[in-house]
Amino acid sequence: MTLKQKMENQLEAKLSQWQSEIDKAEAKASEAKAKAEHAEAAARSAAWGKVEDLKKQLDNGEQQLARLKQATEENWDSLKDQISRLVA
Repeated sequence: MTLKQKMENQLEAKLSQWQSEIDKAEAKASEAKAKAEHAEAAARSAAWGKVEDLKKQLDNGEQQLARLKQATEENWDSLKDQISRLVA
């Protein structure tokens, strides 16, 4: 084997090693991206769930306020406990 052939073989081996390292790095990057997207989707879902809960709470509060505004002395006592729990 000539020196030229030996160097060609060494360089081909190094190129193969580098390609293998690139393939592994790309796989890790893809895996990290997928995990990040999953975490982002979960966080987004949790945030929208919180928004929906708050909207329900707001709707309930608005209904209670309307009842309170229309309350008479007779039905005030029944609303008092509900309102107290709502604003607590």
